[in-house]
Amino acid sequence: MKKESEHVALARKYRPQVFDEVLGQPSVSVTLKNALASGRLHHAYLFTGPRGVGKTTMARILAKALNCEKGPTPLPCGTCDACREIAASRCLDVLEMDAASHTGVDNVRQVIIDTVSLAPSRDRYKVFIIDEAHMLSTQAFNALLKTIEEPPPHVVFILATTEAVKIPATIASRCQRFRFRPVPAELLARHLVLLAGKEGLHVEPGALELLSRSAEGSLRDAVSLLDQCGSAGGEAVTEALVRDLFGFVPQDMLLGVLKAILAKDERGLAGWIPALYAEGIEPAQLLRDLRSACEVLYLQALGLETTADPGLRLLEGSAEQFSFLLRRLDKALGELRFGDSPRLTLELGLFDCLGSAADLGAWVKRLEELERRLGPDSPKASRGEGEGKAVPPASRPAADVAHPQGGEEPDGAAAQAWQSAIAALREEKAALAATLEQARLAVVRGAWTVTFARPFDRDSAERGRALIEAKLASTWGKSVHLEFFVGQNGHRPADELVDPVVTSSPAAQAGTWKDAAEASPAVEPPAGFSKAQHVLGGKVRIVKKPAP
Repeated sequence: MKKESEHVALARKYRPQVFDEVLGQPSVSVTLKNALASGRLHHAYLFTGPRGVGKTTMARILAKALNCEKGPTPLPCGTCDACREIAASRCLDVLEMDAASHTGVDNVRQVIIDTVSLAPSRDRYKVFIIDEAHMLSTQAFNALLKTIEEPPPHVVFILATTEAVKIPATIASRCQRFRFRPVPAELLARHLVLLAGKEGLHVEPGALELLSRSAEGSLRDAVSLLDQCGSAGGEAVTEALVRDLFGFVPQDMLLGVLKAILAKDERGLAGWIPALYAEGIEPAQLLRDLRSACEVLYLQALGLETTADPGLRLLEGSAEQFSFLLRRLDKALGELRFGDSPRLTLELGLFDCLGSAADLGAWVKRLEELERRLGPDSPKASRGEGEGKAVPPASRPAADVAHPQGGEEPDGAAAQAWQSAIAALREEKAALAATLEQARLAVVRGAWTVTFARPFDRDSAERGRALIEAKLASTWGKSVHLEFFVGQNGHRPADELVDPVVTSSPAAQAGTWKDAAEASPAVEPPAGFSKAQHVLGGKVRIVKKPAP
């Protein structure tokens, strides 16, 4: 009875055997092939990049190219003893060391230092491949330093790592460095189609897109996922199967949540949350899937070509909406890593998206329209000299005395609400209420303006604006925005504000004080008094006590 052949994982079965078969790393392949063809070989190489992009595979191909019977050659034959043994990881002259499990100095001494001076048993070079090299201890790196700096002529080192920053500079500076990049999703999808054809698998386009996207640039992960789907689904790999196997959010749920967010439908969004929990979907997976969908919709809103699912194409929104959603979902994913309640973090993040999904474009258009209406050609700005439009108090200089002179008197209801607001304010801020009683209220086309005789009074009212508007809103029945001005329309003109202490004091009446201006008309008030007069209003009278 014939024994069935043992299944070999697709990642091993279709491992590249020559430089041109390594996917997505053309610059590394071309550089190494040119070096081999010209004989410009180095004694140490450092391969850096994310996981699953071909670093160890490229190291083995380089070892084959160095030790092939036809070599050194950029195209190893793959049939000689050296090529076959290196491909099977059983060549005595190519030693692979996993630094993740052999981190200490004793491991480095046993595998490398004690054997580096020995000549190759059969091949041209003795090649040391150190995988996950960043895991070596400091003592191990120190022990390796002298050997990498001045190795025997028959020795080549190849270090592979996913974290180049952890490789000491003293080691990295003695190596030729090659950076491996993540494989683009489009290239992964084409490669998966090729492998599926060789294995007799039919993969739906939606499933293919999910597999290539979830691999995140790792060729090994993409092939392993396809292998798993083939084992679970037979000859057909459907999108539903991929979502079920790897915990992706079902398409109807994903679209439902997105529709609720874009419509700002709180009840609709709340209705989807129990269904998501019942499906067993991880909060992080939901946020990642939502982010991926929003990324596609964002590119679509910008007018760029995308491979969006037909269901996603039906969702409409502005680029600003999807930009804010992407930021909100990114923030929620960050909070999820540090929080102790994933469900609470998920729910807070989703409901925060309702406020973030605002169409800023519409707001900008409304503001631009308002700006045009209040521009130089607007009726308010063309009334004539002395009738300039209101300037917000925060940006108005202290010397500003402009005020619309033609304001309408408030009707009975507005006047009554104003007086009631002052009366209510008097219980909390008697001084502020007294200041408002001396001001003049006018209603200009629905805008409420209050004119004060002095800048000092206007500034006092500005400090109490929030309280004043709150009292007025309670008496008027709706919110009101007040504009504060300084002018001569107040109930007490500045010319009438004379210091009562000086004119009515007993001392002045008794003749012990006299007006200095009467005695000497040339007497001028000190310079600082003019500024105080401008702020406080009134007139300055200098009096002096006669000599005894």
